[in-house]
Order: sequence, then C-alpha cells, then structure tokens
Amino acid sequence: MTDNGNSKTSLHAAAPPLLSVVVITRNEAQNLPRLLESVREIADEIIVFDSGSTDGTVGLAEQAGARVVNCAWEGWSATKNKANAAATGQWVLSLDADEAPDAACSAAITRHMEGGIQTASGAWRIGEVNRMTNYCGHWVRHSGWFPDRKVRLWPRGTAHWQGAIHELPVFDQPTVITRLAGVVQHFSYPQRADHLSQIEKFGSAWARDKFALGYAAPRALVLLKVAAQWAKTFVLKRGFLDGHTGWTIARLSAWATWRKHAHLRELHRNQPWAPRRVLISRTDALGDLVLTLPMVAALRARHPDIAIDLLVRPYAAPLAQTALGVNRVIRWDEEAAGDARGQGAELMRSGQYDAAVLAFPDRGVLAACRKARIPIRIGTGRRWHSFFGMTHPNWDGRRDSGGHEAWHGLRLLQPFGIEPGDAFRSAVYLQAPDAGVEVEEALKAMGKPPILLHPGSHGSAGNWPQQCFAELALLLAQCGEVVGFTGTEAEGRAFADAVPQHHGIVPLFGKFDLKNLLALQSRASVVVASSTGPLHTATAMGTPGIGLYGTTPPEWDLRWAPIGPHVTVISTARLKAHGCLDISVEEVFETVLAVKRQGGAE
Repeated sequence: MTDNGNSKTSLHAAAPPLLSVVVITRNEAQNLPRLLESVREIADEIIVFDSGSTDGTVGLAEQAGARVVNCAWEGWSATKNKANAAATGQWVLSLDADEAPDAACSAAITRHMEGGIQTASGAWRIGEVNRMTNYCGHWVRHSGWFPDRKVRLWPRGTAHWQGAIHELPVFDQPTVITRLAGVVQHFSYPQRADHLSQIEKFGSAWARDKFALGYAAPRALVLLKVAAQWAKTFVLKRGFLDGHTGWTIARLSAWATWRKHAHLRELHRNQPWAPRRVLISRTDALGDLVLTLPMVAALRARHPDIAIDLLVRPYAAPLAQTALGVNRVIRWDEEAAGDARGQGAELMRSGQYDAAVLAFPDRGVLAACRKARIPIRIGTGRRWHSFFGMTHPNWDGRRDSGGHEAWHGLRLLQPFGIEPGDAFRSAVYLQAPDAGVEVEEALKAMGKPPILLHPGSHGSAGNWPQQCFAELALLLAQCGEVVGFTGTEAEGRAFADAVPQHHGIVPLFGKFDLKNLLALQSRASVVVASSTGPLHTATAMGTPGIGLYGTTPPEWDLRWAPIGPHVTVISTARLKAHGCLDISVEEVFETVLAVKRQGGAE
C-alpha cells in the first residue's frame, strides 16, 4: 500500500484535524468532484482509498488536496475498515463516492461535532443522515428508498464495518444516535444499466455469503419472495407515488430478488450449464453484428470446447468470416427467411444446436428455431412474437437504459453462467483479411497508411455534415497526411461536389467490396466516422477509430460507441440543422493528430 502524501484539504486547518472525510473509490471520476466540492468547507482532511482506478479518479482527488492511498480491493467492509484506520481526525465522516451532503446536512454535521464525542454518561455520539437517491435524473421520495437512514458520522476508532454487501458500521461500546438535518444526496444510478449492473454485483456477493452458510431456498419460495418484494416496494412503500420511476424500481427490486437466488442456485449446482453447440443469430446491420461478437468471446472463454456458429444475412457473411472464435458462418438468405418453418427450420436442424441466442429477435429465425425444436432459445421477451417463443426471455429495455449494446448482448448469456463486465470494450474481435490486388495497388499509390474518412451512415445515426468532413480532409492533407474517403458508390455521388481538390485526398467510394474494405481499414492509421458499420469494423480489428456521436438516446455513445483497443469518442448534445452533429472541425482535427502521435495507444 503506498500513500501519495497529500493530506491537507481543509480551508480551516485544525491541529489535530477535527473531521476526516473518508471515501473508497474505483473509477469514480464522474462522481468524486461532486463529493469533494460538497465537503470542502467542513473537512479538515479527505482520505481517498483507491483500488486501481484508470479513469482519472486519482488525479482529481490529488488536485482537490486529498490524501490518496492506493490499496487492493478486499471487499466493501474490509476496504472501508482500512480506510477508516488511516484517518487522523477526531471525527470520521464515511461517504461513498456517489454521495454528497447538502448545505443543511453539512451544517448539521458541524453542529453535531461541536457537542463533543461523548455524552455525559460516556456513550459515543453518532450521526445518522437521511439519504435521498437520484434515479436516472429523478429524486425518489418513496418506494422504501427515502428516508434511507445511514450512520455516517462517528468519533474516530469507535466503529468497524461488517457485512459482505449493504455493509453496516458496528460499535462495541454504548452509543447515542442523532439524526442529522438535511440530506445526503445519492447519485447511485445515472442510468438504468447502472442499477442492473449493481443487481448482479450485489446478488453475486450475497449468494457467496449465503452459500458459505449453507443457505438454500426452493424455487416456489423464491417466486413468493419476488412477488412480495414487488408488492412491498410499489404498494406498501408507496412506490406508485414516484410514478414511472417507482414502477421501474419495484420491477428491478423484484428482479434483484430473483437474480440473487439464481446466483445461489448456480453455486449449489457447482457448475453452470455447458452446451455442446450454440447458434448466435444477428441478422440486422453490420455494426450490430460487430457489437454481438463479445458474446462469442465470452462463450469461448467460459466453455472452450463448445462449437459456436454465427447466423447472419448474406451481405454480412464476409465480415462474420473474419470473426475470432466462430466455427461456422451460416447465411440466412431470402429463401430461408421466406420459408422459415420449412427450409429455415431444416437449416437449424442440421446444426444440431442445443441452444440458440437471438441477439436480434428476427421473427423468422425464431420460428425456424421453434420448428427445429432447439431446446434453449434465448433472447428478448419484449416483442409480441418472442414473448412466448423464448425459453429464457430477457426483459431489458435497451433504447434508453444507458447500457452498451454489447453489454446488453452479454446479459443474454446469463443462463451459461456469464456476467458482463467492461473488458469487452477493449478487445479485438476481427481478424483482418488478406488484401486483394485492388487494395495493395491503392495503398501503394497513396504511399503511406491513410487516414480514412467515412462520411455516410445510411441514416442510422446523427451524422457529421459533409462540409465538415471536407474541411477536415483538407486540413489533414495540408499537414502532409494522405486522406481516403470510403463509402458506397451512391454515397460517393452524393458527396462528389464536396470532395476537396488536393493531391493528398483520394476518393475511394464504391472501390471495394466488404472484404477488401476491411483489409484497407486494417492498414489505415486512423478511421473517422459517425456511428456506422465501417467504424465498428475498423476498431474491432484494432485500427484506431474516432467516433462522432450525440449524447441522447437512441443514437448515443453510451449504447453505440465502437469497441476495440484504440477507440476515441467525441460526443455532443448540440445538433445543427437536419440533426447533424455540432462538433467543430478543429476538435476532430486535433484529436486525429493526437491519436496519430500516440500510435493508437490510449
């Protein structure tokens, strides 16, 4: 454990420090500044115990004057106990990174400390706060979530944390607890996906704890607990007064009860179900197919010996054939789709699959799977044709959840004992194909790895204006870079008048089929595009890519950002006419040069 030594945060020094604010962190750059600002006027020292943050958390803490201690993660209670032991103040205020006391609460904390650490009878004086949670932008005032009373303030050395999850401070000596005025604002769930992730994290920890104690519950009892949890949250705790937010909380609270017992059942089974042959179906756009490939990697990592086939539309087959970990690519052509219950079902039957995962809920594919009697069918249950067709339905809503498309895909694999993390964002999923003669000749003529600009998106997302792509190309060419424009022949005709005349700018519209486009991208120095298939294919091969995105659903970076080891996203909430992204040419230009200087390294 190493201490970075920046111990002074206070604007009102005390000797010894009166109040130590203690927080444990891991990748909390989004939350930590709010917490630090909220305690700036009352803290004499701030101690940040960090467990391997990679998002700038440590730098933000140090800039605010906090003492940062790097430590291994040992679980919530053990890590918090170590953090508390590092405090030197008379009082400890233990907060989570996503919490922030309001002004009234801060004043109440100060008043409480002025009363001394013990009562006349010798009991320790403890402070309890009312915590109010902000759920996806809405304050929750019912649903059993408010007032969420938490002990957060105590004299140093009097408390230790206990519990695997929902840990609590425990006191060995008599205490008097005072409820403090104001609220501690809790920003735990910026997006619904954050709630779903926490359900899995806490559910897994709960299951391990209960499994060690030998606990088990029959499924009938679990179902009763699920129903009771929903009724408690939405009815008894008046969640209905929180409107749609209350309905969402009640539904996910019931789901959390189901999932923690599902984790426990898996532990009792000793091993998750391991199929022999799995079909993964994705029959929509190229970018969607790329974002499905983490499912292949996760299945292969968990069950190395299974066979994985990929079902795609014929136009996507050249891409699917470069996917790592796939045994066979099957084309779902118009003939099979038009005769799903006949020829399509026979196609499914020939694979002898014991599970099919429909990453895209294609009605015809599902009908063929049912006709072929594939015993396990996994996919969303939120479509009319899939409600009864899936044996293992998934109920996630993707449009505005804030979860990445690949993350949602990985959640379909829960029946295989697989849980999504963040590792999918930085892996390579495609093997670059060999370049054809046309590609080799084009690369030779350009003389150096080009910067590829792909200005079209087939209307799948908010686009960057053509004129901006043209201005960017000219700036790069004037710096000595070679710039190639890629896209379809039709996109080339629409863009023809905007292409700048410069010897370093090469129009490549309609020049290459999909396989050769992949080969060209694999040899490029950078690819720049809005949210479109060619951006996803480039980054999934490891080519540095810069994606231009909006920040609002459904066409936002939270869901549709590219994946790969060298990804940069520039996003904006501002739109120009016709829904075009309002991102400056200068910002993209500087970003391209920075990515090139880094050689693709993040």
